[in-house]
Amino acid sequence: MKNVFQVIYPSEENNKDEIIAMFQGDAQAMKDIGLLVGTKALESATSLMYKGFCIYKKEDYPKDCRFLNSYQEYANYAPLSIYYPHIAELSIETFFVDELNDDVLKLIQDKGWSKVFIKKDSKALEHIDDGKSLWPQTSFAEMLQLYDENPFDGKFAIRKFIEPEIIEKEERYWVLNGNVYHRLNQIPEVVKEAAKRLNKLGSKYYTIDATPEFIVEVNPGESSDRHAVNSAELFASWIKKEFVK
Repeated sequence: MKNVFQVIYPSEENNKDEIIAMFQGDAQAMKDIGLLVGTKALESATSLMYKGFCIYKKEDYPKDCRFLNSYQEYANYAPLSIYYPHIAELSIETFFVDELNDDVLKLIQDKGWSKVFIKKDSKALEHIDDGKSLWPQTSFAEMLQLYDENPFDGKFAIRKFIEPEIIEKEERYWVLNGNVYHRLNQIPEVVKEAAKRLNKLGSKYYTIDATPEFIVEVNPGESSDRHAVNSAELFASWIKKEFVK
């Protein structure tokens, strides 16, 4: 049977047949290279890729069995506490807790850390304002209040603070069908090793954000943007190469 591949994007709220504006550029690049796109799966499609927003609830993940990933495979790459054990020594030193309290302060002090970056598994507070995920710049009490106002499930990840000038060296690498892609095609050894381990979690497409020395974080491909260094046209060509046989 011929493989008929289609990329599915979220629709405009007032027009369920029109791809939402923020994804139209990427969708056009897919169309220009000969890929099918849309907001609804075609009956003729044999395999589907979802590209869109973060999915926080299992019931919101596409149910069609033609999608490349299931919800479980998607979920393996979203919470830091799930994928981190597979790449711990390749990444930033991190520990996980259920609550932010005095016991956590003691653990931080025992490690000799004067600053830490804290996120709720798959979501930091930096989208609210710079420094809201940094302790002691932001207190536990304020963080907890902000997470009450912006609730997310999962454990608290307590990460060793890395200076911004080091983190700024990170690049986004796409892993498609187990193969690593980047515009410059210069893949650090730490990324190759991480992909080898993370491929075992099952996703057909996900991203690794890394400096040349260590992994910063991993994200599901469904909700990852391609980053400006990876053009829409180049990204479309990788997708076609790996998923259209």
